[in-house]
Amino acid sequence: MGVKTKYDGKLRIYDGTGTPYYLEVDLDIGDFSGPIGQPRQEEILILNRGRMDSEAHYIKGPDDALLMPVPISFSVYLRDDNQTIYLLDMLKAGQDGGTTTVNSNTMATTKQDSQRDGSNNNPAFADANKLTYDVLYLIETGASDLGLRYYECFFPLDQNMINEAEDGNPLLLNALCYGTITRITSFPAGTSVEA
Repeated sequence: MGVKTKYDGKLRIYDGTGTPYYLEVDLDIGDFSGPIGQPRQEEILILNRGRMDSEAHYIKGPDDALLMPVPISFSVYLRDDNQTIYLLDMLKAGQDGGTTTVNSNTMATTKQDSQRDGSNNNPAFADANKLTYDVLYLIETGASDLGLRYYECFFPLDQNMINEAEDGNPLLLNALCYGTITRITSFPAGTSVEA
């Protein structure tokens, strides 16, 4: 049994179309970072007039903490091919009220596609121009692959950077995950925007 390395990871970004469009990016840098679970409500201790007795108990705090976005980040090298153009188009789509097409494919948001509280769809953004995507990270193993699906991820353009370097120019990507976080063992069906 061996240790898994960065060479075993793949990442896809899916939109919210019925049969979703996706872009698979190369994770050459190997720096993916994201939580393996979603936030929970705070546990608030209730005591009897500040004293511990048999009536002491905890209650769940407000749902604000449950719905707060969690950060994910990863880097990809800018390439002299269409993958870079499509990735930049996906990031820009829907953020300024402009075009939402990538390689002639209309992107749909994944916002409100998951339920952090287990029963209610997550709320929509006040800004209807903002698109979210699902980010899927998969580690290939010899047996069952394992990975994570981050629902409803928004990529704020002011928090995503190009970093010039001698060995390549990486695009440092940061997203805020507003949806659920689930384990996966394979990528779901979809249509590549590169097709």
